[in-house]
Amino acid sequence: MSDPSNFLPPYDSPQTQHAGRNKLNCLVRHKEVPATPEELVRQRVLHWLIHTKGWVPGKLRLEYAYPWESDPARSHIRPDIELLDDEDNVLVVVECKHEDVPLSKAVDAQAMEYALKSSAPYIWVTNGRQHRFLVLEAGGAWKPVSSIEPLGETYEPPTGEVPFPLVSDESDVRRYLDEHGLGELDDHDKRFALALHQTVFEAAAGKKFPYSYGGVHILEYLGVAFHEFSNRSGGSYYTRYADFIAATRGRVEVLSVAVNSWYAGGTRLCVGVTKPERVHHALQLDVANCEWDEKESVWSVYHDGRMSQVSNNVVLDAVREANCGHWIDWYDDGKEWIYLGDLPAAGAKRPKPWKFLARLLHYAIIRTNLREARAG
Repeated sequence: MSDPSNFLPPYDSPQTQHAGRNKLNCLVRHKEVPATPEELVRQRVLHWLIHTKGWVPGKLRLEYAYPWESDPARSHIRPDIELLDDEDNVLVVVECKHEDVPLSKAVDAQAMEYALKSSAPYIWVTNGRQHRFLVLEAGGAWKPVSSIEPLGETYEPPTGEVPFPLVSDESDVRRYLDEHGLGELDDHDKRFALALHQTVFEAAAGKKFPYSYGGVHILEYLGVAFHEFSNRSGGSYYTRYADFIAATRGRVEVLSVAVNSWYAGGTRLCVGVTKPERVHHALQLDVANCEWDEKESVWSVYHDGRMSQVSNNVVLDAVREANCGHWIDWYDDGKEWIYLGDLPAAGAKRPKPWKFLARLLHYAIIRTNLREARAG
C-alpha cells in the first residue's frame, strides 16, 4: 500500500570516489560501500530510523546471511535491513529497491522469504518514494496494511542496552552473561569478562572523548552493536562489541572490542577491525594468560605476540617500531611478552583504566598495519 505523503525525509549520503566508483559511508557498518541506487535508498531508510525514530545502530542489522536450501542457484539470502527488539529477535524486515523499481507482488514475495527465515512478524518494502507494509496473521498469511506498529509515532524503539549486573548477585551475573552468549564460562573467565565489559561497555559510555595516550587517540565511542567476525578456522562469531574510532600516526580505524567464548576451547579478548575491503579480528587474546592480582583486584593483561603467518619476533619488532617497546616484558616462561596494562575487577573502586583501553586499541592498530604491510 502506497503512502503518498512519503514520510521519509530527503537524505544525501556524502560520497567519495575510488577507482572510478562512487562510495559512501554506511551509517550502521561504519565503512565505505558502493553507492548503488539501492544503497542510497537503504541509507535514506537508516537515516530516518536512527535520527527521526531513535533506533540505535546496534538494533539495526544489515545483510545477515540465512542459509537457503531449496534453490541450487543460491546458498544464502540476505535481508537489506532487520530491526531487532530488546531480546534481539527480528521485529521488521526491510526490503529496499531502486527508486525506479515499482513495488509489486514479486518484491513482496522476496521480503516474505526473508521474514520466513528470520521469523519477523512485520515487513516494510520501499523504493524510497513509495512504501508497502505487511503484517503476519495468525494463519500464516501476510496482510497489507497502511502502517505497522514498530514504526508508529507512539512506539518506543529498543535501546540496545543490557543492564550491567550486580556483581554480588549470581543470578543477575548469569542473566547478563547469557544475553552476551557467555553463559558457559568458568569462574576465572567469567570475572574477566565482567571486568572487560565494565570498562569498555559501561564506563566508556560516560567518558568524554577524544582521549590521547602514548601515541594513540581514541576519537569517539560509538556505543555497543552486534558484529560478525570470522576466525582462521572458518568459524564466525556474532555478538555485542563496543565500537571505537581510534587513530595513530594518521591511520584511523573502526575498532570493536568484545569477549568471545571460542568453540575450540578457551575465552578470548577480541578486537575486530572494520575496513572497506575486509572485516577481521586484529587480536584474539587468550584470557588464560592474564594474571589476577588478588591484593590489587586487577588483571594484568599480557599477549605473546602470536599472529597468523607472522613470527612473534616480527610482531615484537613492530611494537618497538611504533615506539612502544616499553610494553615488552619478560614473562615467567623466560620469553618476551607484550604487557597491555591492568584491568580492574568489576566493582573495584579504582580509576577508570583508560590507559589500558588505549594500549589495547593501539596494539590492534599495530597488528593491522603489520598485516597490511606484509600482504602488500
